[in-house]
Amino acid sequence: MIEIQNLTKVIGSKEVLRDLNISVGLGDFVSIIGPSGSGKTTLLNIILLIASKTSGSYCYKSEDIDDILSNNVKLKKFRNDFGVMSAFSELIPNLNVRENIILPAVINKIKDVGNNYRSLLKKLQIEDLQNDYVFSLSSGEKQRVLLARALILDPPILVADEPTSNLDENNAVRMIEILSDLNEQNKTTIIIATHDDKIYKRTNAIMRIEDGKISV
Repeated sequence: MIEIQNLTKVIGSKEVLRDLNISVGLGDFVSIIGPSGSGKTTLLNIILLIASKTSGSYCYKSEDIDDILSNNVKLKKFRNDFGVMSAFSELIPNLNVRENIILPAVINKIKDVGNNYRSLLKKLQIEDLQNDYVFSLSSGEKQRVLLARALILDPPILVADEPTSNLDENNAVRMIEILSDLNEQNKTTIIIATHDDKIYKRTNAIMRIEDGKISV
């Protein structure tokens, strides 16, 4: 699905990523680890087309990403293929849980997400929170609602940046179990940047970034 070769990213005068080679296949569960500032989030942003690469190649489903970027129809399809939980993902305070979750469907004018919505509520154990607002949610509940929103359009790929950050141990373990089940049962491809060894020990591939380089 994702093939990256000799990718380099330069920000200012700093070479953040250097000659990276990455392959992610359908159904993979991949963790990207490394010290703070090593470029994990930058790599995720390049994969999501939030940031641009400086050089190298990036292909998605065998199509060069530059060709996807130049075609609005292809770009929309690309973005709908990815569910995202980033460090900047936030719930909207004046919307309740249900409204927050279905927001991507509203934006994309997709009306029929009822079955997936109900399935996500049950799987993430947030059925009783539908009418609640953000201020009343615990950290663990917020993360599960954010995950539901990322998955509401049933994307084949989930990209998550530190999904267990700010969670206590019990909620972190719960999130890990949810992600593992999602990968095993739904065959969702998952790419995660994390410091949490409890997560990366559950993934089937670990990519370590250090000094701009990646090792598997």
